[in-house]
Amino acid sequence: MTERIATNRLVDAVARPQRGHLLGQLNLKSCELLSPAVGELHARTLRDLDPSAVVEYPLVGEVRERVAERFGHSCERVLLTPGTDHAIQLICEAFVQPAGRLVIATPHFDAWTRACLRLGVEVDAESQPSGGPVGVGALIARMRAKGPCVVAVAQPDSFTGHAYRQDEIAALSSAAAEHGSLLVVDTCYLAFAESGEQTVSPLAGEGHALRVQSFSKSFGLAGARVGAVLGDESLIDHLARWNVEGMVSGPALALLAGALRAPWIFTAAYAEVAAARKLLSSGLTRLDPSCVARPSAANFVAFDAPEETAAWITSVLATAGIRIRSLNGLEGFAGGMRIATPSLAAVRSVLGALANGRAAVAGAEPERAEG
Repeated sequence: MTERIATNRLVDAVARPQRGHLLGQLNLKSCELLSPAVGELHARTLRDLDPSAVVEYPLVGEVRERVAERFGHSCERVLLTPGTDHAIQLICEAFVQPAGRLVIATPHFDAWTRACLRLGVEVDAESQPSGGPVGVGALIARMRAKGPCVVAVAQPDSFTGHAYRQDEIAALSSAAAEHGSLLVVDTCYLAFAESGEQTVSPLAGEGHALRVQSFSKSFGLAGARVGAVLGDESLIDHLARWNVEGMVSGPALALLAGALRAPWIFTAAYAEVAAARKLLSSGLTRLDPSCVARPSAANFVAFDAPEETAAWITSVLATAGIRIRSLNGLEGFAGGMRIATPSLAAVRSVLGALANGRAAVAGAEPERAEG
């Protein structure tokens, strides 16, 4: 069929997106906030949902005010979007395409690549060195190598969990302003970083910076598809003209409002994520010293490991009904895996499954030797 009609073949360079986990599987690949308390909060919101949220077109004003208050902005500096994939698409249409170039570390969230391919824009990627992360200096040098562009950075990084210091974000912001470039900071995982807000708060209102904020991870709203772009009023005003009014659904707005009214639930959830992160880092390294945990400020831990070890761990966990993210073959990783840490119970399931897998291997080896 596609041979008979005009198509954009540039997207052939990326895989077709699809969710691969099975119903009932513990999904520790997607880094969702799988907290029972958070789930109960959302269940209460849905039970009390007014039918008008479904049968009427949504009005975002009140929820936008709550989001603005949460992040210390005025409403004019907030744009709500149906998830950050849509926000990234808007930014690429409104700012990246006119600039003609996106500077970004790789590996990175593939929504950036997909949007740029659709628009025919250069992705000027700085590859993560072995052991990572990509340094701010490398991003600045790549930005300065050509004309003004859009520079995107994840804080913390979405593959390693590395969090840049406040002075590093400030240096990148200053360099972007001097260069005439736009800085976009993706703070999808920032809620899990201790004092993380302090690293990006100086960007608020800067005329050359935008913040993309997902609520999928931080508020457990992955299925609701809601996010926000925060920034200078003139940037948000321009970006809003590319948006379609009413894109965020009424139920999604109600769930976001409910989450914003119950910060104590998320404070407790983030504390458990931090404890689970620590338990996984020490526990997996103790089970297999060839697995080296990278420092993480996100709700996951990335491990460097031999390729065969990472493949074995991924396979054993899959057999136990646990899905994780293999990092084998990605830039900066000779081998490895990323495992989400939504709760202590989830991490104990991972460590228990791996301990059982090791015991099974140890038990099988003598039998093979005797044969």
